Amino acid sequence: MGSQLRNGPHGYGIVTKTLHWTLFAAIAAQFAVGYLLDADDSGRGRGRGRGRGEDSGRGRGRGGDHDAYAPFGDDTLLTVHVVLGGTVLLLGITRLVWRLATPLPPWAPTLTVRERRLAHATEVVLYAATFAAPATGLALLLSGDDLLALHIAAQVLLHVAVAAHVGLVLKHQLINRDHLLARML
Repeated sequence: MGSQLRNGPHGYGIVTKTLHWTLFAAIAAQFAVGYLLDADDSGRGRGRGRGRGEDSGRGRGRGGDHDAYAPFGDDTLLTVHVVLGGTVLLLGITRLVWRLATPLPPWAPTLTVRERRLAHATEVVLYAATFAAPATGLALLLSGDDLLALHIAAQVLLHVAVAAHVGLVLKHQLINRDHLLARML
């Protein structure tokens, strides 16, 4: 069992798998809560800078006194979003430290050279976006809406990287039928 905690010739270890899926769940929850922040019957939304009325663009930062975000204040959904962002950031750091401390298993033999390059590039972008999305979100709370475009760009980058990652896995599951996904389960 001890040898299966770490990555090795047998494949990904239990720690890597747990960090991978826990981070995935935290990011999925983070996006779900983020989108719920915008779901509001008034048409103004509750998210940052999303309103259409005269307070448009004020969001939850320092833009308007009545909208100021107070950690653990009355806006439970926003607090959950912020806590999840911090959790994603900490999990991302933990995962990166673990990734640097333990070697990866050998490449799946069914991956082409091009797919290996894509997998590596996607991994780099996933790590960058995993840090950038919550970091820009936390900075957004401190600076007002000045960083909103950067926060949205980080989210888009994360979506694109996840799509490339999942696309490669699905190709191997559904077309190649080589059970690549089993390596991370």
